[in-house]
This record gives sequence, C-alpha cells and structure tokens, in this order.
Amino acid sequence: GYGHAAPSTDGGKVFCMFYALLGIPLTLVMFQSLGERINTLVRYLLHRAKKGLGMRRADVSMANMVLIGFFSCISTLCIGAAAFSHYEHWTFFQAYYYCFITLTTIGFGDYVALQKDQALQTQPQYVAFSFVYILTGLTVIGAFLNLVVLRFMTMNAEGLMKRRSSV
Repeated sequence: GYGHAAPSTDGGKVFCMFYALLGIPLTLVMFQSLGERINTLVRYLLHRAKKGLGMRRADVSMANMVLIGFFSCISTLCIGAAAFSHYEHWTFFQAYYYCFITLTTIGFGDYVALQKDQALQTQPQYVAFSFVYILTGLTVIGAFLNLVVLRFMTMNAEGLMKRRSSV
C-alpha cells in the first residue's frame, strides 16, 4: 500500500505476511466474482434494453460489454476525482490520477487521501464515502479487467483455431 501504516514488531510483520497470503487471494477472488456478477447483470440489462427498443438483434456482443465497461470505469474515476479534488484540494487531474492508482491497486503513495486536517476523526462522511468509493471502484475496475481478459482469451482462442484449420 501507501506506506502510512506498517507493522513495527517482528510478530506484527509475521502476522502481516500470513494475513496477506490468505487475504490477497481471497480479495482477488471476491472482486473477480463481483465483477462477473456485475457483467452478467449489465449483459442482462443491455439485452432487455435492446429488446425493449425493438432491435432485431438483441444479443449483447463482447464489444458492447467492453464499451460499457470502459465508460463505467471512466465515470467511476471521474466521480472519485470530483470528490477527492474537493475534499483534498487537489486538481482534478491529481485526484483522477489518485483514483486510477488506487483502483488499479498500484498504490504509489505520492497522493494519499484522508491525511489532512485529521479527516479520519473529523469528517466521518468523507471517510465513509472513501471506503464505499474504493470498494465500489475496485469492483467496477475488476469487472472491466475481467471483460478485457475474456476478450483477449477469446481472440487468442479464435486465432489458434484459425491457424489450426488452415494447416
């Protein structure tokens, strides 16, 4: 993470390592599962919308899903950037960068929210927003990355099948 909280005792460091060995994979599985569920819901809603609009082809393509996922990511990042630029007095770009670095789990630590004016103690609504935003944002980004990985896998499988059929 961001390096603002770290274990100082050897026992704390050992606990942290074992906790990470269990917690990181479980967290990845949880966000992967939530991402898949979101993608299933979006696919269903888009299918229903296409049928409701009377479109002949109501099937939802991978391109439709990736496009919706991309715009969902951009929207999520912009919402966070607007909020964090307000609360942290950052420029919109700085806040957008913070959101991107946080939600992609890069976490450099060059920008860290909730560090000014004892925000953790004095701004409970901002703390709650930050918590909900990061969990929701990780899920949205995870759903999009899941779509991108699926797209690359299907492209790779299609290319492999074409090469085999031409031999």
